[in-house]
Amino acid sequence: MSEELSDAAAPAAIAAQEEAGAAPRAPAGFKRVYAVWFRHFRVYSNFFFANATPAIFEPLFLMLAVGLGVGNYIKQTFNGGLDYASFMAPGILAMTSLYTAAFEASYGTFIRYMYQKTYHGMLATPLTRRDIFLGELLWCGTKGMLFSSLVGLVLFLFGKVHSPAAVLIPAVGFVTSVAFAGLSFFVTSFVNSINHFQYYFTVVLTPLTFFSGLMFPVQELPANLAYIAYALPMFHVIETFRLVVSGPEHSSVPWAWACPFVLVGMAVTLGYIGVRRMEGKLKP
Repeated sequence: MSEELSDAAAPAAIAAQEEAGAAPRAPAGFKRVYAVWFRHFRVYSNFFFANATPAIFEPLFLMLAVGLGVGNYIKQTFNGGLDYASFMAPGILAMTSLYTAAFEASYGTFIRYMYQKTYHGMLATPLTRRDIFLGELLWCGTKGMLFSSLVGLVLFLFGKVHSPAAVLIPAVGFVTSVAFAGLSFFVTSFVNSINHFQYYFTVVLTPLTFFSGLMFPVQELPANLAYIAYALPMFHVIETFRLVVSGPEHSSVPWAWACPFVLVGMAVTLGYIGVRRMEGKLKP
């Protein structure tokens, strides 16, 4: 009832401002960005379980089939005493955060731009193009934080979390999702057909996931290949998750302490580039 009264009073308030010679004031920048975030939250919450199923269950099935299934036949320990499933756990979390953001900022963003014209409708309000995509970026980070937390809880119940620093899983999930949402915005800004995203997921994201320390220790590769793996952005994501899930004593390289800083730098840089590119794609 109060919302209806507020909505009814809004035009009267604007008219009173106009009669007094004052133009209506647009909401503050943070409120505009929050409005975009809240719009996505309301829409997503209506189909939460259907939308959350792939993001949560696919990495868990990978853990069950490979980490626990194949791992049952692997008696070797990794990274200073970890069983195979525990070694895979940080990569499972990284995979969850990456694909959560990538799907939302590629397919989701493209559909809202090309088919639903959601962003064009938003531009009819006080929202700016930057507000729209900063809100999108914040929403992708929120989804990554939520899903990495849920997967982290399941890994904890499996006994694959070995450090009290695991309370930082939501923060790492948020930053990781912001980074890859920015990268996905950048890709989306060049895409004119939804079918082109298959190249992005198959040629770019799949190698990033599987050759960055998810299934095998990259530090044991021949030197030239190891250096290539160290240069992949996903390696720094997995090592950051490894620091908080398994502890620094189980990190892959002595300089793993630098990986969280690289991850934050990726999030800031890719987020900025991605938002700017999508601003240019969305014409006012």
